[in-house]
Amino acid sequence: MKATVEYVKQKFQEYNDLCFEGKLKPLPIRLSSARTFLGQVSYRREKNPDGTWHYFGFIFRINTLIDLSEQEVEDVIIHEMIHYYILSNQIQDTSIHGVVFTSMMKEINAKYNRHITVSHKVTKEEQDNDTRVRQHLVCVVRLRNNQRGVAIAARSRIFQLWDEIPRIPSVAECSWYVSTDPFFNRYPRVQSLKIYPIAPEELESHLEGAKPLVKAGNTIKVKR
Repeated sequence: MKATVEYVKQKFQEYNDLCFEGKLKPLPIRLSSARTFLGQVSYRREKNPDGTWHYFGFIFRINTLIDLSEQEVEDVIIHEMIHYYILSNQIQDTSIHGVVFTSMMKEINAKYNRHITVSHKVTKEEQDNDTRVRQHLVCVVRLRNNQRGVAIAARSRIFQLWDEIPRIPSVAECSWYVSTDPFFNRYPRVQSLKIYPIAPEELESHLEGAKPLVKAGNTIKVKR
């Protein structure tokens, strides 16, 4: 399922009463299609005179891109509610998933038979469900051991990576393409030297329709 604002509001109230004694104040809820998180409580902060942080301006964001089971969506909501409880009560945890967060997570899991975790590993099925059409700047790499790899460049870093990737000692050759194949949505857009391995046959099938790129001076363009 994919959450709606009304669904999140309903579950927020339900688990606020059940797990947090109804102490959490309502906050704005936003839907998100980001690939980097399933749920998120964003906030602003300012430093107190004693060096601790004061947290405010909370917004609850829930991902609608990845199709999860209802139990998984509920666990994501409760996960973010733990963050919200800690931050809104100005509790200074040891890290984002520190001692306080871990203790509360384990207590809720045990008491209410939940399966909340610190992170969620995206499955291949969830990756395949990301069918957004986006433009990707794809560097295709052949390594000296004859394995293949790809790097999806952030647009702001393509000139830097264009020059740096061929200098990596393990790289035998590389070429660049522009593609809108949703397959490449699963890879993060890198800003540093990061190459992801891929099977040659899988790569070839997803490069169909891609257009090769060339660099001419200060311009990178589609090869004619």
